[in-house]
Amino acid sequence: MFRFFLIPWPCLLLVCCDKQGSSEASNQNAAPTIKSSVRRHASEQEQAERSSKTPREILDGLDALDSDEREKELAAIAWNTIETDSKIAHEAFGKMSPGSSEKIRLIQHYAMRLAAQNIDEAIAWAEALENETEKSAALSHIAIALAETDPQRAAHLLTEADIPGRDFEVAVVQVIQRWAAKSPAEAAAWVSQFPQNPAREAGVKFISERWLPADAPAAFAWLGGIKNAELRQETARAMEGVILQQSEETRAAWLQHANDAIQKELELQRENAMKDVGNNVPASAPEINK
Repeated sequence: MFRFFLIPWPCLLLVCCDKQGSSEASNQNAAPTIKSSVRRHASEQEQAERSSKTPREILDGLDALDSDEREKELAAIAWNTIETDSKIAHEAFGKMSPGSSEKIRLIQHYAMRLAAQNIDEAIAWAEALENETEKSAALSHIAIALAETDPQRAAHLLTEADIPGRDFEVAVVQVIQRWAAKSPAEAAAWVSQFPQNPAREAGVKFISERWLPADAPAAFAWLGGIKNAELRQETARAMEGVILQQSEETRAAWLQHANDAIQKELELQRENAMKDVGNNVPASAPEINK
């Protein structure tokens, strides 16, 4: 005789729900994997299709893209063809948005590359750029490249170009670094013409770091001859910072070339100089309040 065991409806519903829930959870867990696989396959297919196209075909097919993606694609074409197909590179460059970050990076690279080949052609190319942001980026990087061999001309280029803002400050600091290593007196004369700004402050520090070890008497003579009060304080502060970081013997050797008035100016800037150099001073450094 067969016996039928009746399962209460609520329990039966729970069993069914459990099975359905497990099935749904399984499908949900599988969904991201499937989607990811589809996306990866699509991406690989796009890359394969792209690699089979010439730069000209890629360039002609960019009009359908949104502006950001199009800008990146134009930059990629210009970067990839700058050495192999200057016509395509120039066309891609010309289609980029004026002053865009992608275009500025390309301009900076090309400016330094052209400057290494022919500095006069590089300057002429940069000055022909119509967008002021692009022109500043090009000229400042040409000056940086030129500073390796002719820092004086690099400085003259920056002065004549009247480059505004951050590009000028970055270029100035790098030019001063190279010029101070070769002729700190000439670098100092150039920096002395600047208005008060971060570039002048950084320049004075670089010159002090180079000039004091090389020729302390000449460095102190420069400080003594500065007429501008703010520049004189900046220079004294920078020099005191350099002096504080030296051994006792080196400090004594340098300071014997500074008269009493110069030594007093240096001491007045000691507290500020200590803020600049922090803990980077030997144990024998003079106390702040001395």
